[in-house]
Amino acid sequence: MKNFKQIYGPWALITGASSGIGRAMSEQLAQQGLNIVAVARNQANLDELKDSLETRFSVKVRTLSADLSDPQASYDIDKQTTDLDIGLLIPNAGIENNGAFIDNPIEAEQKMLTLNTTSPMLLSHLFGQRFKQRFQNSFANKKPSSQKKSGILLTSSLFGYQGVPFVSNYSASKAYILSLGEALNVELKPYGIDVSVLSPGLTDTAMPGNMAIDFSKMPITLHKPEFVARTGLNALGKKATVVPGFINKFYAWENRLIPRSWPVKLFGMLIKRAMTVKTNNVAAKVNV
Repeated sequence: MKNFKQIYGPWALITGASSGIGRAMSEQLAQQGLNIVAVARNQANLDELKDSLETRFSVKVRTLSADLSDPQASYDIDKQTTDLDIGLLIPNAGIENNGAFIDNPIEAEQKMLTLNTTSPMLLSHLFGQRFKQRFQNSFANKKPSSQKKSGILLTSSLFGYQGVPFVSNYSASKAYILSLGEALNVELKPYGIDVSVLSPGLTDTAMPGNMAIDFSKMPITLHKPEFVARTGLNALGKKATVVPGFINKFYAWENRLIPRSWPVKLFGMLIKRAMTVKTNNVAAKVNV
């Protein structure tokens, strides 16, 4: 993995940092010497992460407890970090709902949409402005080119590559992130801002364990969060999008080979067969 401290340092901000893929990214970046702003809802989990990272890697960690399903939280995070030279943003927090869309509570669907789309958009806009100014200031101060760089690593999903029945709003929210990141990869490059989108498939985190889907009944590979995190970080500055795992890559890119409606129907059939309860009203709300 490249020297993230030299390229994007000295601080990285990660949402959903206390568990799963977000925690793995926090650990891998701290191991390289980056200081971490860790954002999540549960303060106890954040405190444990802070103690672990500071003890193991001798870095600084600032924790921010925030509910990113409230749009104001993104603005608060920006204000609470104005004193830090943040060069890497990873808006990783997200939730998932599954079940028949019209039978799920509309409040749960709206909350998911805000957290999965509005929060990453706001943070990318707010910190993108800071990164642009950082880039321009580095010219004025005649700093080495490596210090001009900033990065944004967005988290989409394998389900973002097509509509997926019974996780319909979730897959739609991740499609938004995929499209946003692909565009920003081009749009922000002139300002020294690397943008990539990580689209994990099934990952060994709390989310799939809380879904009403038996993934063992689906032809899909389970990956460890450490592998997924490393794949995403390695892609930053090299690729606009990355999908961890060979089988997942096949699922992501099959739309280019066959009519788009085919994988939508296929995923719908597979997920319906794997549902562990009836499809009505089984919304699952899980932090990533």
